[in-house]
Amino acid sequence: MNSSGLSSANLSSSPGQRMQDSENTEPSNTNKFMTRIKCDLQVQKHQKHTNRELHLKRVQNLRKELDYLKATEWKYQHVDRALNHSHRN
Repeated sequence: MNSSGLSSANLSSSPGQRMQDSENTEPSNTNKFMTRIKCDLQVQKHQKHTNRELHLKRVQNLRKELDYLKATEWKYQHVDRALNHSHRN
């Protein structure tokens, strides 16, 4: 144990070595930052794709409903005729 209070890491590395060590972490920080940005972009891309799929599914369902209403229209009396009929009585 060292009585001066310096750790063995401080004794073994000079200020220049500590500077190099901090420079070595900068690319690591840059890599982390770039990885995070790439991840965020992937999430955004996936969300856009999912939103588009959901939109297309809603449009298809609405088209099915419209087709059904057109196909069964003959079963129901038109609103205009029903209103005209009720006003005459």
